[in-house]
Amino acid sequence: MINSFRKIIAILITVIFSIPFISSCDPTFIDVYTQLNPDYSGTRTVDIAVKTDYIEKGEVALSQNQSLFDKLLSILPEGEIETYEEDGYTHFSSKMTFEDVNFLKHISIDNFSDNPSERFIAKMELDDYFLHREVFFEDYVDMKIDDTLLASGDANSDFNRLHDLASADSSILAITYQVKFPVKIIESNADLIGDDNIAIWNIPYGQEQNIHIEGKKTKFLSYFLIVILGLIGLFILFIIFALLFAGRRKRLSSSKRPARTYDNYFKRDRYFSSDDEDEV
Repeated sequence: MINSFRKIIAILITVIFSIPFISSCDPTFIDVYTQLNPDYSGTRTVDIAVKTDYIEKGEVALSQNQSLFDKLLSILPEGEIETYEEDGYTHFSSKMTFEDVNFLKHISIDNFSDNPSERFIAKMELDDYFLHREVFFEDYVDMKIDDTLLASGDANSDFNRLHDLASADSSILAITYQVKFPVKIIESNADLIGDDNIAIWNIPYGQEQNIHIEGKKTKFLSYFLIVILGLIGLFILFIIFALLFAGRRKRLSSSKRPARTYDNYFKRDRYFSSDDEDEV
């Protein structure tokens, strides 16, 4: 990704200046899509969509040794390359995989920054709690060519040519930055939150954007364990109460002596009376 956006500038310059005779001016779309995983890994895809008419007529504009299609394909950022057509546009896509987003370079159209320690690296943090997990993500997107680079180059440099064209007609470029978050998004400064926890920013040429996302994931297993432990606790209390109640009833029943009947009482008297007579 170090030189990816320098290559994108080359693509834009090729598209814009290779087809001067096209009357209509359809925008070129640049979409940067980052998918984040809970273990900090993920993928970043740079997709550039160029009007298919530009591709076809560009074969005439360029030399016969290389078509516009092949030229655009050759200067695409490194990664897993894919091309396809959709809705009158030809898409040139490059997908790269990273192991740790915290070492991922920020998005910059000119790869230039006065403070690389803070702005060149994306940041993702995870805070784990018993009942939930919180995820924080920050990034920086720079769609502005730095004034230092413009001043250091001549009027025909790629940076100056692109800057003049994009400044004169902002519709030439449509830049989108997307992040697929690994948990539910609860707060962000995105322009739109789409399905599947995808945050979307529309960034015009010449602007800079600080990316901020906060998300939260509920740990349902922890809640399930709490419910199970609660039920077990209630069952134990029930057993203890039942044993105490049974022991109390047993003590009460054992403390009561059975009452003697009159029949037994008189039999006892008769028994003692007969004994006394025998002794006499």
